Order: sequence, then C-alpha cells, then structure tokens
Amino acid sequence: VAATPAAATSVAMRRARPGQPFGWVTALAAAVLLAACGSVIPSGVSPRKSDSAAEPQRVLAPAGATMAAFPVREGTLQVYLFVTTDCPIANSYAPWIHAFAREHQQTSVQVALVHVDPDIDAQKAKQHARDYELDLPILLDPEQTLARALGATVTPMAAVVSPRGLEYLGRIDDRWPKRGVDGQVAAHHDLAEAVHALQNGQPVPNPRTEAIGCRLPQRAP
Repeated sequence: VAATPAAATSVAMRRARPGQPFGWVTALAAAVLLAACGSVIPSGVSPRKSDSAAEPQRVLAPAGATMAAFPVREGTLQVYLFVTTDCPIANSYAPWIHAFAREHQQTSVQVALVHVDPDIDAQKAKQHARDYELDLPILLDPEQTLARALGATVTPMAAVVSPRGLEYLGRIDDRWPKRGVDGQVAAHHDLAEAVHALQNGQPVPNPRTEAIGCRLPQRAP
C-alpha cells in the first residue's frame, strides 16, 4: 500500500446504549494513518495484534459525526480502552492493560488503546506505549469522535462492541472507588467479566458501570 495517507470507507453509527444495536446509517471517511505511516488498514479489517511497530491510526470524520473506527466482524469483539498520557488513574492500569491485551492476542477479542487528547500526536502516543509497555494497536481520536459515539466521558474507560452494538461501557474494575482513592485490590472486574460473558454467549452482568478517572481533555488554546 502506498505510504501516503488514504481514506478507507466505513460506516457511521448512532450513539448506542449498552446492548442496543448500532443502527448503521451511512458511509463516512474512516480511519486513516498519519502522514508518516507506511500502510493503511482498510475498512472491515481489524487492527493487527501484537505488532509493536504498528503506527497509531487517526480517527477521522466530519465535525459532529459519530462513527466506529472498525466495523466488528461476526464472531469477534472489539474492546476500546480510552486513555490519556497524563492521567494517573489511566496510567495505573498499564500493567493490567498489558496483561489483558496479551491474554487475548490469539482470541477473537480485539483490544485497542484510544488516545483522546487533541494535543497528542503519533510520536507521543508511541512513546507513551513504550514507557508503559503497552504493545497493542493505538487509535488517535483528537476530535473525540469515537469517544462521543460510544459515550466515553473519562479516562480510563472501556467499551466493548460486538456486531450487535455496544455491549459494555464503563470502568475496567472497581479498584478506584472515587478520585484520589486507590483501593489497590479490585472486588469486581467488570470489563473482564463482560468479555467473558460475551465469549460464552451470555448477557453482560452489568452492561453500564460508573468509571472514575480524568475528564476528557480539550485542545490547548
């Protein structure tokens, strides 16, 4: 594929509640690599797994639009983990995210980081991944298009999407009962439990949970 950025065709989705179908509406320009990237992942093709050299991809859509960066194929799940480089709560989950991504490398579960800071570019996102040993696909969502589409409001926040639509939205677990209080040990592993239930054809026990974290940042003036 040519090294210059190229748009891939995807589909837009209306904002969905957990367990509600997306309601596909119309084709939009989808994820394209940044100018420095050497390849493009077309619409309908999931991010490559365990490829630490893969360039971050940027989520592009018309202003105010909502969209899915990758359509979810039948029999697969897409897990989006919304993060920022400077959120201490999000960064405290780096070892867990690393382990979770490795656990699902050879499964039907696709896991991707989504950077929602408008001022974070590909190089900064890659450096953050190296610093925290996060070897998984990275999406750049500077306009917070994907965050709005799925309803993410803080970092870290997790969304699990199946071909039916949004299945889970909320916290990774309950280790942080409130801002500034790290309980150290989680009693409820909500994201892992949601993925496990869906893999076994069961309903998600708690499809919506409250996430404790940092507010989505706005672009610096």
